[in-house]
Amino acid sequence: QDYFHELVCISEEERIVVPIRAIAARAVLDFPDRLDFSECPIKYTTQKTLLVRNSGNEAAHYQLSTQSHIIPFSGKTQARGFPEVSASDAQHELCCGQPVHIRIKLHGSAEDVNIGLSAYSMKVEAFITMSNHATVFIRNRSNITAHFQWKRFPTDKADNTEKRRLCDLLRPSTKVWVENYMKEKKIKEETGFCEDHTALLSKKVEEEMAKVQEDPLLFSSDVFFIEPMEGEIRPHCSAEIKVTFKPLEALDYQTGAYCSISGRESRLPLCLRGKGQGPLLEFSSDTLNLRHVFVASTHVREVTLINKGAIDAPFTYIPSTSDVGNCFKLVPEEGIIAPGGIQTLRIIFNATVLGYFEE
Repeated sequence: QDYFHELVCISEEERIVVPIRAIAARAVLDFPDRLDFSECPIKYTTQKTLLVRNSGNEAAHYQLSTQSHIIPFSGKTQARGFPEVSASDAQHELCCGQPVHIRIKLHGSAEDVNIGLSAYSMKVEAFITMSNHATVFIRNRSNITAHFQWKRFPTDKADNTEKRRLCDLLRPSTKVWVENYMKEKKIKEETGFCEDHTALLSKKVEEEMAKVQEDPLLFSSDVFFIEPMEGEIRPHCSAEIKVTFKPLEALDYQTGAYCSISGRESRLPLCLRGKGQGPLLEFSSDTLNLRHVFVASTHVREVTLINKGAIDAPFTYIPSTSDVGNCFKLVPEEGIIAPGGIQTLRIIFNATVLGYFEE
């Protein structure tokens, strides 16, 4: 600090005041008035390095503070020296230390960069118990190295909602707490000592909740599998993503996967559709005409059952419940046909009454 004093000289004739001023050595840091980051990719750390000179005659102890990320937070530079200060993307003010505050306007604007998927929906078909796959590409046409993760939910808000739901499920009910307390009380009365199970339960719940909060909630499905689940893509490169479909039943499946990636505010949606295909069996003929036959006589015809699929095809004959259904029999009534295989079936007809039959 500076000091000021007055030396007063008094004579018989006059009073002389001599001012004394002492200016202390001090640091003078040459920070710019404004630091502009211009346009920066969203969800990506942008840095700028400042070379700040101490033009004063005293070492400077500085401390930087802002709502953004500043590195280093504190430091020291000698008189007429140069500390290096790095600042991240921000829209705040930078304050430098005591006792003098230096304010720098930090300005930056976030924008989406040119990163996208080669397709935003895909359909895969596969036989049950087997798998099939398709590919999609993440194309990075920007100048940044982008980190991606495949998420289960479309937004951060949805992630937080799911985590709150999971945490609520972990919290023991009031009934559990009361039962636990009464159990401890009874044991303590009987033995004179009881371990604090309530505290142990509370600690366990807190640990489980911490795991929930740390969970990135990556994509998961019983029938769709994505690999790689996360990774990095260099500037002007692409990443191949393999989507595997393994149906459990002969059904139509549909779900969504969401790619959270540096440089894009919203997650990139990928609609996954799959069709589970069961066995593909066909008769050699759709119609069998026995024409005119005599009553109470047995007639036998043969047809073939062809497996045109890629998996084993089990079959079972279901007899008709109509009035004349018992006139028809099928041999064999059940079996398994291998892929590409053929099974010959004998159809036996024996009519006990006159008339026209169609089954």
